[in-house]
Amino acid sequence: MASFPPHPLTDGMAWSGFDRAAAKVPGGAEAVFRAIGVPLSIVDRPGMQAAFRQHVAYFDVMARRSGDADFGHRFGLRTRAAQSGIPGHLILNARSFRDGIRDLVRTLPTLAQGLAIELVEDRDPPALIWTIAPDMGETTQFMRFATAYLVRMLQAHRGGQWHPRRILSAAPPPRRPKLYAAHLGCPVVFDAPLNAIEIERRDLFAVKSGVDRHVHALLTTYADYLLAQEPRAPSIRDAIVSAIRDGVALGRGDLAFVARRLHLSTRTLQRKIAEAGLSFRALRDETRFALAQSMLAQKDLSIGEIAYRLGYSETAAFTRAFAKRFGKSPRGARAAALPRRNAVTPRS
Repeated sequence: MASFPPHPLTDGMAWSGFDRAAAKVPGGAEAVFRAIGVPLSIVDRPGMQAAFRQHVAYFDVMARRSGDADFGHRFGLRTRAAQSGIPGHLILNARSFRDGIRDLVRTLPTLAQGLAIELVEDRDPPALIWTIAPDMGETTQFMRFATAYLVRMLQAHRGGQWHPRRILSAAPPPRRPKLYAAHLGCPVVFDAPLNAIEIERRDLFAVKSGVDRHVHALLTTYADYLLAQEPRAPSIRDAIVSAIRDGVALGRGDLAFVARRLHLSTRTLQRKIAEAGLSFRALRDETRFALAQSMLAQKDLSIGEIAYRLGYSETAAFTRAFAKRFGKSPRGARAAALPRRNAVTPRS
């Protein structure tokens, strides 16, 4: 997955409709925007920017002030591609579904620099995998919004009758999970190790008639210009860790997989790792154990299932590795009932 800038921003077009949604809550839109420290004038203003963290905070504030625990999900379902800036118009005018998805992947940073997505085709089924920048505060409502938003953006190309094969969400389950599955038209797995929208492979080759290729070409050129204005300096460590995390979740965690995810040859990746003074094995272990701690907080996952998801051939091998790193077995760590955010500290 892509790395994020130190302080990711959102464009005014990413705030389209946010004022209308807040109009009926106590204090109205002015109170909501004041609470997150963003001027109302940002709405629908291309080029005007606010912090991505404030964008995420909007959904939490709205859920609390409206009393709607499903606000993020419901608001995402209202997404209209025509009101979603360059990414929306590109997917509306893309000839093939695959090209539309690739346009969405590439240009989404023109709206929100803190949301990164990637089309992964070397898995079965293919999936649109997404993640958000770290340290963004309470993210549950935003994560529910993002899932519905991305599904609606995909439907802008395929039509409202199209539905994903399955959705994986790292967010905790809502009170009415079946409602989400009904709205999104497919099974939804919550507390998943990653966020993904699975797509039937044949759907990638679907084509859309009546698109405006001239508009598509013009917007592509403009998007390239905007993306070139703020070159990023991604951390190779963060990029590798992100790719390993997704690889482990997909049943892969080897160097070759990570190299392909980062569009590098294996030799080039090894050189970059050495130049940064890093160890691939150490990064992979660090990532796997971080995922292990997260999974141990999910009581419905057995130790054996966690070991399998992390790529261990035997539960005993996972138990030994975990105990060596943390000084206690996975079962013992779970029994300690530590809060999710207070991670077990590795032994020195």
